[in-house]
Amino acid sequence: MMKNKENTINYKEIGIFILVLLAIIFVLLKVVPTNFRYGILIALGISMIVIPLTKKTIIDRDERNYQIDLQAKAFAFNILEVVFGFLLLSFSIMHVSFVALVLTLTAYLIIKMVNLLAFSYYHKNN
Repeated sequence: MMKNKENTINYKEIGIFILVLLAIIFVLLKVVPTNFRYGILIALGISMIVIPLTKKTIIDRDERNYQIDLQAKAFAFNILEVVFGFLLLSFSIMHVSFVALVLTLTAYLIIKMVNLLAFSYYHKNN
């Protein structure tokens, strides 16, 4: 039995992910000249904002793909909480500026607040 083209791996998203990782590595290793570092970071920031806003459509709108998508998002959210914890801990150990610590903590608290509000909303409406 042949697979449908809709169920294959999305190489475009994997390629973008690899390019973003390479850009981050080049910026951290200071391979890129100083003037380009901020441009790369701005482009990465814009892409991190725009990509989630362009909602990914599930090609086969069946229940199984919907549940897989929800499980993947839940797993990513759980990993995100751990990553934020490690990030705050490493920033504290490295004595990063207080502003960076506060911004990281604020981002974490915003994510947790949205999680709690969404849980409350869906609990009441379902």
